[in-house]
Amino acid sequence: EAAHLAVAKSKGFEVTVPTLVPSVMTGITSSITSLKTSPKNKQDLADFAVAGPLVGMISSILALCYGLVLTATADAATVQTFPGLPLAILRQSSLGGGLIDLFLGNGVLNVPASAEAAQVLASTLIALHPLAVAGFISLVVNALALVPAGRTDGGRLSLAIFGRSGSQGITFVSLASLFILGIQSDLTLFYFAFLVFCQSELEIPMRNEIDDVDFSRVVVALFAGFLVLLTLIPMS
Repeated sequence: EAAHLAVAKSKGFEVTVPTLVPSVMTGITSSITSLKTSPKNKQDLADFAVAGPLVGMISSILALCYGLVLTATADAATVQTFPGLPLAILRQSSLGGGLIDLFLGNGVLNVPASAEAAQVLASTLIALHPLAVAGFISLVVNALALVPAGRTDGGRLSLAIFGRSGSQGITFVSLASLFILGIQSDLTLFYFAFLVFCQSELEIPMRNEIDDVDFSRVVVALFAGFLVLLTLIPMS
């Protein structure tokens, strides 16, 4: 949100105070920051949209990695005091789960290929340093914010790159994909419901919707999209 506010101030348009949306699963579902005045053009909207989630995801990865280092180097007695996240949640992110496997090793997130797999997923808790827990959850929350749908940051980025007609089609595909992923993920299904009821409308008009964004913004959007896919696609 600090990145959002910094970009909005530098580009000369006003936004509302962020409204945090709570979640029983992750503590926070997202935050809603509405535009009070119109951005100058598509480039300004793209910069505003991508700044918050991208800074958030990079910061989350750093926090997760440092938290995993603290987890791996802690003694057994200290590890027992750490909070635990269910194995089922940790496996819902290929990027987050892959980092946990990399730092903690020993196939910590592996699930046996047997009839007992569902029971293992439901009952196993992985102890992680609080900083690693915060980093993992924040990574997923920021990645969800970049899903291209409606008035989310991802929807704004889609609007800036593909225009209003193109972004409407992308919103439909994104919502359908979230619903399908939600069959196996309560977190994704909850976010799908949040988008449908709270964030499905398109953003307010820009002062100039004719000029397209430059190629550098497209590259940043592709990089951000790659991180989103790595984060939200579950581990196999």
